[in-house]
Amino acid sequence: MATVETSLARAKAHLHKGDVARAKVLCRDVLARYPRNARARALMARLPEAAPSQDLLEKLVEAHQAGHTLLVAEQVARLLPVYPDSYVLWQIHGGVLLELGAFPQAEESLARAAGLRPDLAEARVNHSVALRATGRMAEAETQVRAALDLDPDHAGARMELASVLADRGALPEAAELCQTVIEETPEVATAHNILGVASYEEGRFDEARASYETAVDIAPGFAEAHRNLAAIKRWTAEDAQLDQMRALYDDPSLPPMDRARVCFGLFDACDALGQTDAAWGFLQEGNALRKALMGYDISQDVALFRRLEEMAVTPLVQVDPAPVVPIFILGMPRSGTTLTEQIVSAHGQVAGAGELPLLADLARGLLEGERVTEEHLRALRRGYLEAVAEHAGGARLVTDKMPHNFCFLPLICAALPEARIVHVVRDAPSVCWSNLKQYFTASSLGYCYDLDDVTAYHGLYRDWTARCEAAWPGRVRRLDYAALTADPEQETRALIADLGLNWDAACLSPQDNGRAVHTASAGQVRKPIYRARTEAWVPYARHVGDAFAGLRLDS
Repeated sequence: MATVETSLARAKAHLHKGDVARAKVLCRDVLARYPRNARARALMARLPEAAPSQDLLEKLVEAHQAGHTLLVAEQVARLLPVYPDSYVLWQIHGGVLLELGAFPQAEESLARAAGLRPDLAEARVNHSVALRATGRMAEAETQVRAALDLDPDHAGARMELASVLADRGALPEAAELCQTVIEETPEVATAHNILGVASYEEGRFDEARASYETAVDIAPGFAEAHRNLAAIKRWTAEDAQLDQMRALYDDPSLPPMDRARVCFGLFDACDALGQTDAAWGFLQEGNALRKALMGYDISQDVALFRRLEEMAVTPLVQVDPAPVVPIFILGMPRSGTTLTEQIVSAHGQVAGAGELPLLADLARGLLEGERVTEEHLRALRRGYLEAVAEHAGGARLVTDKMPHNFCFLPLICAALPEARIVHVVRDAPSVCWSNLKQYFTASSLGYCYDLDDVTAYHGLYRDWTARCEAAWPGRVRRLDYAALTADPEQETRALIADLGLNWDAACLSPQDNGRAVHTASAGQVRKPIYRARTEAWVPYARHVGDAFAGLRLDS
C-alpha cells in the first residue's frame, strides 16, 4: 500500500494533468485510512465539485439546440473527467454522440448515465435507444422493460419499446402498442411511422402511405418518415414534400444520420421525376454519410473472405435425424431471395422464417480463427436445429433467408447434410445498382454505400460461392432470377421438385402468401411476379459505367 506522501503526490500530479477523477480516488483512499489528514482534506477541497453548475448545463443545451452538436460533444468530453459522476453530462454526451452516429461510444456514455441513476426510467430509455442503434436488441428490450417497471405510464418508454419490437421484426405487437399510444396521444409521429412500416410489410400500401403522411404532418423534420414516404409514393414536380425535404437538406444543423435519410428520400424523388443528375448527387452524398457513420472499409470484408478461404471443414459422418429440415435461401442482397422465399414458403409443408441471424451467431468463434473441429460442427448443428425448429410452427421444412449465409456454405454442407440450399443469382450490374441505391436499416451492409466497394464485394462473393459449389458438388441449387421472372411456372415447378416436395399450386401466387416480410423487397413481393429489369441503372450509366464495366454477368 502506498504511503500517504506518495498517494498525495500522485493525486497532485493527476490534478495537474486534468485527471480530477483519479485525483479524487487517491484522496479518498488516504481519507479512508486517515480521516483527519489535513493535507488530504485540503487537496480534496481544491478539487472541483461533483456536478457542473446549472448555468454551464444550460449553455450546453442552448449550444446543442443551436445545432452545434460536434462542439457540444467536444466540450462535454473535456468536462467528463472533471465531473465523472454527473448523470446529466453523461446523458448529454450520449445524446449528441447518437446524433453524430457514433453509436458504440454513445452506448458507453448512456450506460454510464443509467448506472449512475438506475432508478430513473429516462436513463434506461435512453440507454435502450443506444443499444438498439448498435443492434443489441435483446439488451435494449431488457432496459426499456425495466424503465416501464419503474414508470408504467412513461410515454417515451412505451414508444421505445414499440421501436425495439419493430426493429426485432415483431411488427404486429409494435403496431398494437402504437395504436394504444395514438388513442391516448394522437400527435406522436414515431407511432404513426411504425404503423406505416407495419402496414407496408403486410402489403397494405395505402394505409402505409397515410401513416407516413400523418407522421410528416405532425413532425415536418422527421427525416425517417420522409424517407419511408418518399420510397413508396407517386411523385410530381409540385409535391410539397419535395420542398420539405429540400428545406431539411439545407439545414446545416441536421444530424448526419438524418441528412443521410433525407438524401435517400431526395434520390427517390428525383429518380422518379427523371432528374438523374440531381438524383445521383443525393445518392452519392447519402451513401458517403452512411459509410462514414458505419466506419466501413472494404478491407474488413477482404479479410473476412481470406479467413473463410483458410477454414478447413470436414463433413460429419453420422448425424441424428433433424426435427425440421432447413431450406437455406442465400445470395447477394437484392438478388431475388425474398421472392424465392415467398414462393417456397407458400408451399403447405414449408414455414417461412425470414432472415435469421442464427448461423452468424453460432459461427462467430470459427470466423475469428478457431479451428473447425467435429465438436464445433456438432454444437453448431445442435444449436441451429433447436433454434430454427422454433420458427417452423409444426411444418416439416422451414426457410432461412439470410442472404449472407453464403459465407457459411462449407459449415452448412458439413454440419447439416439434410439441408436444402438455394443460391439465387442475378446479373451483376443490376444487383450492384440495386444495393447501391437502397437505404438498408441494418447496420451490417457497409459495402453497399460506395460504388467501388459494392462492385469489389460482388467479386469476393462471386469467387467464394463458385469455390464452395465446386468443393461441395450437388449441394447448392442455383436459381437464376432473370429466368424465374421470365418463366415463373417452369422455374418454380423445377425448384419445388428439386427441393424434394410435391407440387403445390400456391407456389405460383407468392403475392398471396400472407406472411409478413421484413426486407427491402416487402413491396415488390406483394405483386404478381413480373419480368426482372436489367436496365434500371442505365440512366446513370455515365456515373457508374467505369465501375460496372468490369463486372462479369452472373446470370
